[in-house]
Amino acid sequence: MYIGGKTMNDLIIFDGDTPVLNAEVSKQIAEFEKITKKIKKAEDELKEKILESMEECGIVKIDTEDITINYVAPTDRETFDSKRFKAEHQDIYDDYVKMSPVKASVRVKVK
Repeated sequence: MYIGGKTMNDLIIFDGDTPVLNAEVSKQIAEFEKITKKIKKAEDELKEKILESMEECGIVKIDTEDITINYVAPTDRETFDSKRFKAEHQDIYDDYVKMSPVKASVRVKVK
C-alpha cells in the first residue's frame, strides 16, 4: 500500500527498540492538522455570524440548494454525574455499568 509515495514499511522505522515516524510523514500530518484547525476556526466564526444574523432577523430555517441551516434555540441540558454517583454508590454502580467496544485509532497531537 502506498501513502504519500511511501510504502507502509517506510512510514515507521525502528531506532533500536524505539519506533520513529518518517520525517516527511510527520511534517505532512502536522501540516494537515494545522490546516484542519484553521478551517475549523473559520467555519466556527462563520457559523457564529450566521447564528447572530438568524437571531436578529427571527429566522429559524434557511434552505438552499447546497445546505440547510436550522436555528436551535438555547436550552438547559440534563446530565448525570456518574463520577459522583460512583463515589457515593459504588455498591450499585457496577450493576449499571455497560461496556462498549471502541475500535483502534491513532491520536495525533501537533506541538
